[in-house]
Amino acid sequence: MNQSIFVLLAVLTLFNAHALPNDTENFYLCAGKTTENTSWNFGTAPAYCDINPFGDPKFVDDYLGQIIFDSGRNVTVERRRYMNELNAVIQAAAKYYLSVRKPEASSEEVSAWTYAIKAVANQETFWSHYFRSILDSKTKMMRGDSGHGHGMMQIDDRWHFTQINEGKGWQIFENMVYAMEIYYAEWQNASEASCVSSANNWRERTRAAYSAYNGGPTKICRWLDNPAWQDDGFLGKFDAENWQLYITDNAIVSEIDVECLMEGVEFCLPNYQPPAPDNDSDEQIWRYNFLTLATGETCLLAQGEYQCVEQEQDAVCLSAMFDRIASASAIALTAQQSQRYQKKLYDRHQCTAKLQHGFSVGDIIVTAKDINIRHTAAGADTNVDSETGSAYQILDVVVSLAPVQERYYKIKHNSTFGYVFAGDYDTWQDWAYEGDANALDANNKIIAMSGDTVYVTADNGLPLLSSTQDDADMLATITNETELTVNDVTVQGINNDVYYHVTVNEQSGVVHVGTLLSDANTLAHVSFTAPNDSGTNQPNKPNNDQPSSESGGSWHGLLLVLLAIVIRCRWQLKGVNKYA
Repeated sequence: MNQSIFVLLAVLTLFNAHALPNDTENFYLCAGKTTENTSWNFGTAPAYCDINPFGDPKFVDDYLGQIIFDSGRNVTVERRRYMNELNAVIQAAAKYYLSVRKPEASSEEVSAWTYAIKAVANQETFWSHYFRSILDSKTKMMRGDSGHGHGMMQIDDRWHFTQINEGKGWQIFENMVYAMEIYYAEWQNASEASCVSSANNWRERTRAAYSAYNGGPTKICRWLDNPAWQDDGFLGKFDAENWQLYITDNAIVSEIDVECLMEGVEFCLPNYQPPAPDNDSDEQIWRYNFLTLATGETCLLAQGEYQCVEQEQDAVCLSAMFDRIASASAIALTAQQSQRYQKKLYDRHQCTAKLQHGFSVGDIIVTAKDINIRHTAAGADTNVDSETGSAYQILDVVVSLAPVQERYYKIKHNSTFGYVFAGDYDTWQDWAYEGDANALDANNKIIAMSGDTVYVTADNGLPLLSSTQDDADMLATITNETELTVNDVTVQGINNDVYYHVTVNEQSGVVHVGTLLSDANTLAHVSFTAPNDSGTNQPNKPNNDQPSSESGGSWHGLLLVLLAIVIRCRWQLKGVNKYA
């Protein structure tokens, strides 16, 4: 685990953002602008805009409802509720960020850092982010500084234009991580700044870091040498700590799984406090809840065993697999409880295949309407739509934890990769239905199907393996340019590893041809085109120029991926079982 964290920190050092100015118009892409609440106060701001096209407002309503300021309620009561909920979120986010970025930080630094983030959020937006408008009943996000500032810690589209269009402003955790990364760089610089008397003078260090956060790295001593009005305003808020006027319980634990969302998972399970145990069996007590084992897997207790998946975003498929209506909440089990039953771990594709009226990776669907394609399932819009009646191959499946099993499919439409919403188990046929492989445009075909011919393109050839398991034996090496007939296809693992079942010289086995997620080598080892056929493009080797639908190509997308790697390493150190 420690080695992974060192790798994380080293790589992040290479990805410091170098902002460039952009002449963005005021209130850039601000649909549904409302100014119904014109006062700056905790949870409210002068202007709000629709979350679209930067992200999915339904995701916010379904998963982040606790931190939406509802203007339809009594303002005094709602502000107190909102501040208690958001305080729990900010505390958890700030502490978790620093634990990954600087695991050796002292408890005093963690406290000072957490307080600093609260003060910065106060200075920037009075802790304002999501807002439900009474005028059109839509959930919106706050916009400041003539609409250029996005979200709680004010990511400015003039200086962070690319990141805003990748969704770093609308989603509160991406917003906070992006802002904290900028502030953290100055926090570190401030520890050695000439205007800070010592690294442990938290007040001076916080002020210096804010001057640089607001004015740029060269302004780190502005607060002392020539304070701007922002420095004076920040000091006033730092000293007053006015957010505490609305917080009645600093020990509240948010139902939102903050750490999971900061790791880049979209559909995380909320936290849950289990009832006091009684004389009923575990299965009766836990029947309607997901369980999070101490080793990291998400499970249901069924048939006397923990039935598990590795990623909690896949947990809803367990409900379908075991005909169990589990609520979208998780009980975190102790290490002792986690060892009480045998654990069976299912591959995500094996599990999601059990969803009612669902499709699997490699299947062909036809979209029944034009559907906006998003970079991630609930993320920023690519501004490209699927076309009614067009066939697409599914490259990934994501199912939300709503009881109706809303599903999202990753597709390729011309040069655009992204996710389309495809209804739920009641409405799926209104969005997408089974398609014919013959109707699939060759340019949109990524994965071979049974009977297809492919050609090896790897310079050193491909190993022929005995199985798809990690410890499979190598049977032979298939040389470059070898023609293969695909007998069957297997997709498995969290990165959607693709294996073709083939027969070479009367010897049957599998070849690993690449991954569909979190990797740039998407099926780069084979081609549908014969090596000497230069007149046809290779449709199964996407253009590397195209924007990634996973992270958008920014350093922050890398941060989320690396955070996930750190957590996965923690699970592995605790001993995750092989797939059942």
